[in-house]
Amino acid sequence: MPEPATAYSSIGSKRWVFVGFTLIFLVCAWKLGLTPKGLIPADANHWERTGRFFAAALHPALDYEDANVPDDAEPILVKGMRGILLTLKFAFGAMSLAVPAALILGFFGSSAWWPEPCGRGTKTILRTVFMASRFLMSFLRSIHELIWALLFLSAMGVSPLAGMVALALPFSGTLGKVFSELIDEEARDAAEALKAIGHGPLQTFLVGIFPRALPNLITYSFYRFECALRSSAVLGFVGIETIGLYIQLSHEEFYYREVWTYLYLLIAMIVVVDLWGATIRRRLQTTEGGCV
Repeated sequence: MPEPATAYSSIGSKRWVFVGFTLIFLVCAWKLGLTPKGLIPADANHWERTGRFFAAALHPALDYEDANVPDDAEPILVKGMRGILLTLKFAFGAMSLAVPAALILGFFGSSAWWPEPCGRGTKTILRTVFMASRFLMSFLRSIHELIWALLFLSAMGVSPLAGMVALALPFSGTLGKVFSELIDEEARDAAEALKAIGHGPLQTFLVGIFPRALPNLITYSFYRFECALRSSAVLGFVGIETIGLYIQLSHEEFYYREVWTYLYLLIAMIVVVDLWGATIRRRLQTTEGGCV
């Protein structure tokens, strides 16, 4: 049990940390103009539009709000489902590029496969490869996918490839970093046993370490796939045809009921994918635990 003086000192330190963060928050809010006066909109119609937007959530559109839409146009729900399929296409395409790249980066950004013992020259080479891989992963994930999309759209035009690569680059960096850490944190007992009977470092890694880390790698990949779906929808705001493009176009025309129709379809897709991922995770945990 801690001494009273020590406990009092710990509480006092936490109090000062809280006060410090509060002061930093207030200063940042003041610098950004988040004052009571700054929060009051100058536009008198602001609150009216806000109320209409949230009221539309209770009555999503089942037909187009634009009276000029041709009679032979596809129904809004069909259009929304097509947008969902396009969003899935970009997310699947990006992850199909990101996961293999992340496995390579995660391997070279890990030290679990290093031979031991190794000479000074070999260790220098391994450390150079390790640092280069870590730097590349940091560089890729330091730029948001929306910025990557703007860069690739400027270079390649509005194309599916530009959108998939824009998503794949930051996701490969994030996945690679987490993959390398999951591999390094895996228990080494099986690897040490294999090494003791004469197996090489690569065989030891592929048999004794990687299979044990694989369930966690798959679980995290599913989580990032959910993130890729949301990012794929955001690509619509830079002109790529996903569900986000339909949301943007309807919002620009103040067709808020259409906006909520597309938003509900997007939410439904995320929920379905989340349930699918939860099922996969349960099966992986059951298999790992040895149950049938």
